[in-house]
Amino acid sequence: MAKLVTPLRTTRTRNVDDLRRAGIISPETALRIRAAGVRTKVITDLVCQRLSAGLSQKDVARRMNRTQSWVSKFEDRLDAELTLGDIQDYCQAIAGGLALEFGRRDRTAA
Repeated sequence: MAKLVTPLRTTRTRNVDDLRRAGIISPETALRIRAAGVRTKVITDLVCQRLSAGLSQKDVARRMNRTQSWVSKFEDRLDAELTLGDIQDYCQAIAGGLALEFGRRDRTAA
């Protein structure tokens, strides 16, 4: 039996439109992702990074010592439901990094 291998993509994609143009996701999937809106901005960015790296949910699950089902449920959460620990573990699994910035934004009047 032949094993299906996901090819690594050398082009980095930054957003849903890039993924759609690259043929990684369908136009319908792109619409569903956009419809999720700002309530899922963090998770959408994480999934885009995973897809850009050419990784499947099963690949990420193996790297995290979790099940594919857990990764699927993680990717289906709203941003408010995510924990920093899970985000950090996911980022490490997709060979990414996590940077947090705290503080007040300086808003100067024009």
